[in-house]
Amino acid sequence: MSAQNSIFSDPRYADFVDRFHADPLRFAVEVTGITPSFDQEDLLHEISPANAKVSVVSGTSTGKTAAFGRIVLWHLLCFPIAAYEGKIEIGSNTYIGAPRINQVGDGVWKEMQDARIGIASGEYSWINDYYEITKTRAYVKGFEEQWFAAQVAMQKGQAIGVAGKHRYWQLIIIDEAAGVPDEHFDVIEGTQTQPGNRTLLASQGVRNAGRFYETHHSLSRDNGGSWANLVFNSEHSPFVTKQWLRDRDEETGGKTSVEYIIRVKGGFADSSGSNLLTRSDMESAFNLGSIIGDDEAYGLMLLADVALGEYRDYSVAVVAKVIGYGDIGADARRVEYILIPIHTNSKDEVTFAGDLVDLFGKTSNATLLVDNGGAGHTVNRLIEMQGVPVVRVDWGKPCFKKEYQNRFYNRRACAMVRWRDAVKAGRVSFLFPDGIDRKTREKIMSQGSRLPYHFAEAGGLKYVMMKKEKMREEGIPSPDIIDPMTFPFLEDANEYIVADGAGRGTNTSAVDDAMAKADEEFSDV
Repeated sequence: MSAQNSIFSDPRYADFVDRFHADPLRFAVEVTGITPSFDQEDLLHEISPANAKVSVVSGTSTGKTAAFGRIVLWHLLCFPIAAYEGKIEIGSNTYIGAPRINQVGDGVWKEMQDARIGIASGEYSWINDYYEITKTRAYVKGFEEQWFAAQVAMQKGQAIGVAGKHRYWQLIIIDEAAGVPDEHFDVIEGTQTQPGNRTLLASQGVRNAGRFYETHHSLSRDNGGSWANLVFNSEHSPFVTKQWLRDRDEETGGKTSVEYIIRVKGGFADSSGSNLLTRSDMESAFNLGSIIGDDEAYGLMLLADVALGEYRDYSVAVVAKVIGYGDIGADARRVEYILIPIHTNSKDEVTFAGDLVDLFGKTSNATLLVDNGGAGHTVNRLIEMQGVPVVRVDWGKPCFKKEYQNRFYNRRACAMVRWRDAVKAGRVSFLFPDGIDRKTREKIMSQGSRLPYHFAEAGGLKYVMMKKEKMREEGIPSPDIIDPMTFPFLEDANEYIVADGAGRGTNTSAVDDAMAKADEEFSDV
């Protein structure tokens, strides 16, 4: 673009800068057409002073990212010249970072494009002629290398994307800031040295330590620091419905749960990780009695975890009655555990596979689910070679559903947490009609109350279960019985076949037969 056609040559631009340079809220409303929430107004007000340092801890769907998109365009379009110390600089620089670069593209960049559409339908539509938004960069035409907004990744161990960057009008925005390693913040602080430098951080409160956490505590203005800290609570957001809040209340285990505090209230939990359940929770599930009526069309599942040297001591098979499909409501999944026919540390792959095939054949219309890790892969192949259908359980793979991908690090976390929610909601019963011995009961109690988890520090609020290796290092026994008990809460365990006699209002003989035959054939367990 020639000098004659640059943004400076437009007679409207000087008035545009004069009107919006010091007022991002006015820019967002009058230029982009947004109707801001109270939280967005607070953010736009706090970022307006030169040298502003703002940190936002936020729940879900609070409008935070939408505000970020407008702030980026405000900073791109309203800071054309800096004159200081005998220097003249053209334009502003903006850097938007996150632990993963796609987080920027999926979030702030999308909002910038939406804001551009809003600008096009307003009285300042002419400003769109003077800048471009590409896939990874936005810039003022004719000044591509001087006047821009760019994306940077901020992963652990990678080169610091903003190292050595200096500009009078410089804005650095870090989304998912709780997942950014502290060494990146050290570099940012060394970069933001000019009076016109602004810094904006935002994240969910997935950690109760680190630099982002400290900007809301020891480094906050309330404690003598320099950071303005804002809390965006989804309960106060106009962008969520009352039904959404009710669903999150039920899904997360209540308003006092760690997940609800972080995901909805926009808070930092006192502890961002502990155990999924307590002994009291487990005791309640033992005392429930039957939760599936004889007149209900339930199915049977045969659930197996394979040991043979992989951080576990025992191979286990569990028989369960299941009904329902969802996570909440009348059709939420319910499970009764009725039998543990195999609990052994002495069977090889061939023998264990044969035992599962025999048990499957004696259990009415059962769905067979078997751990596919390590030796489990061999066991599954042997089962399939005998013509028996089996659902292979691959713990480490990501979830299918978007809602689960956003909440769980992998399928193991998904199954474990959904199982926890069901236990707390009274949808899981350790029924065992014929009883179990005291040692097995205590093992279930102990394993169920020692399932350590934490939240991912990058990529949003996601449950992560402690790895088996780490559990072993910390002296926590592998949950060899609990693992298969959670299989009915896997995504790919959704379907089941109604057992013979189920739904007819009588105790199905299929369950009784399975228990009797299993007791007889696997009495060595």
